[in-house]
Amino acid sequence: MTSQRLLAHVLWALILVNAGQGIAAERFNISIVGPTLSYVPLYYAQEKGFFAQEGLDVQVLVVRGVIGVSSLMSGEIDVTCHAGSGFSAALRGVPIKIISVTRDRPIHELIVAPNVNSSAELKGKAIAVGSLDGTAAVMTRRILQAKGLDGQKDVNLLSMDTPARLQSLFSGRVAGAMMTPPSVYLAQDQGYKVFGRGRDYMRFLQTGVVTTDANIKQKREKLLRFLRVWNRGLKVYQDSPEIMIPYIQKRLGVKDAQMARRMYDDDAPFILSGGRLGADAAREIVDIGREALQIKEPIPTERIFDFSLASEALR
Repeated sequence: MTSQRLLAHVLWALILVNAGQGIAAERFNISIVGPTLSYVPLYYAQEKGFFAQEGLDVQVLVVRGVIGVSSLMSGEIDVTCHAGSGFSAALRGVPIKIISVTRDRPIHELIVAPNVNSSAELKGKAIAVGSLDGTAAVMTRRILQAKGLDGQKDVNLLSMDTPARLQSLFSGRVAGAMMTPPSVYLAQDQGYKVFGRGRDYMRFLQTGVVTTDANIKQKREKLLRFLRVWNRGLKVYQDSPEIMIPYIQKRLGVKDAQMARRMYDDDAPFILSGGRLGADAAREIVDIGREALQIKEPIPTERIFDFSLASEALR
């Protein structure tokens, strides 16, 4: 073999090696709380290869929100997508930031038994929520307060996961439950009533992207690639109901197309475009969080939010 041909073979081998290295995606670990409507755009982006196109191999860990924050702090994951738990941790001084907000109005609804016709009939009764200092509990107290009840004294809040809340409502163990679709529709179809919609009473972080202060400095470019795909998935979700409604059925196991449509229509219009909050909205959310956690000292919004990455991801 001539020296020129040998050189050509070596160069070709190097090209193949480099191509292979280019194909190898960078691992990116995230956590969510489960396959719910809020994460449908994420699943769609992953399934359609959007992350791979940005050179990311996204691995999804399904855990409770507080476990997601612990995993984030230990370095096991790069981001957690449970903004509520991340928000509570940031308020308590954990060095993390919310870098993108998907929804600033909760999708939870307080559902009550068919025989409950007034707020007075809930006094002394049990109401099911998620964690006792989580989004559902905060909203429940806000709704009850607006309707003349003290959410700390007049009712007994019980912590339950989503399936247990619905089952406890149907069995009569609780008089009300804070739930999200499709559980809301299942209850309504059985005659249960909407006592209050969370979005009508407060702003709160439903979903978003949370990472550590250290990651923002050390993994900025990687986080930017993730946010670009996160935004792309949300855009497809909002713009393409003809694609997303069947996908909701498939991904979440919703057999009824009409129910999938109800879920989509109650969610897609409320997605926050661009992932950023205005100054007033951020301040309101922080103040609500302080109230919920009984934190007296003021907290600057920049200790909780960093939207510089979200802004860069839109360029």
